[in-house]
Amino acid sequence: MSSVLNRTAWLLAAFLFLLFNSARAEPPAVFTAFFDGLRSFRADFTQEVLDRHGDRVQEGSGEVFIQRPGRFRWNYAEPYTQVILGDGRTLWTYDADLEQATRKPQEEVLMGTPAVLLSSVEDPAEVFQIAAVGGEGDIAWVELMPRDADSQFEAIHLGFADGMLRRMILHDSFGQRTDIRFTNAQRNVELDPELFRFDPPPGTDVLGGEH
Repeated sequence: MSSVLNRTAWLLAAFLFLLFNSARAEPPAVFTAFFDGLRSFRADFTQEVLDRHGDRVQEGSGEVFIQRPGRFRWNYAEPYTQVILGDGRTLWTYDADLEQATRKPQEEVLMGTPAVLLSSVEDPAEVFQIAAVGGEGDIAWVELMPRDADSQFEAIHLGFADGMLRRMILHDSFGQRTDIRFTNAQRNVELDPELFRFDPPPGTDVLGGEH
């Protein structure tokens, strides 16, 4: 269970951090309207991971904070307490139950994901085929299909309602589907810079070198 959550959290962190860092897509309009001028984002979230057979393998919930450029924090409250934090230089994973923290160079860890290309000067349309794919209730869906055949993602769906990102569904190359639902979402709010600073609590076993 822990490995599933860890892997999923890394993928989510990489994707959202990099998408929020430089998304400049033109079509469709709902995508552009949300990402143009985006500086920060915070929300509560619930997360469900299904395997290739449709069986639930993990559920989680917590809060996410993103600050452009390059900083993010995922606070997992369920199924156990975990923090995934990027300060723009170092990527931290902290497991409170294990009293263990891991640190790695942020750029190195995120390199090779399809999302990493979105942090560069490239237009997202050069990395993804982006298209509106209809609606479901009050949700307008946008599909991102990676152009890179070696991508970790087969498809990414973003759901928008009332100008806000409400859902994110990731279909990865292992056949897993990760469905994230955002509530109490806020765009371009002031976030405390201390959110993106991590100091391991006393007694924490820190793995990884200095960065």
